[in-house]
Amino acid sequence: MEYCRELYNVQEKADVQFIGVDIAGDRYDYAIIYSTMFFGKTLVVCLHTGRQLLLDYNTLDDNKTLMEMFHMVDETDTSILASYFKKAMKPYAAMPPSVAGQ
Repeated sequence: MEYCRELYNVQEKADVQFIGVDIAGDRYDYAIIYSTMFFGKTLVVCLHTGRQLLLDYNTLDDNKTLMEMFHMVDETDTSILASYFKKAMKPYAAMPPSVAGQ
């Protein structure tokens, strides 16, 4: 017999931002979802691949990690994308769900 224990079931109105940029002929489109569910990190979804990642604003300074997270191979493109994210994305200091509901 299967055992299922619900860990959370939270509904909220999330703040969503859509960004798109062309870097040297390559198009990048993302949805950025700001939520209280990820301990201050934002959920970034690539609109081309559906790939999702949790991104801390401070990670935008780490080009190598960003290359791995975004599955990019060109360091220059990654650096340009990081600079764009820094301008477009707002630093988000959300509280964890256990604190936000109090």
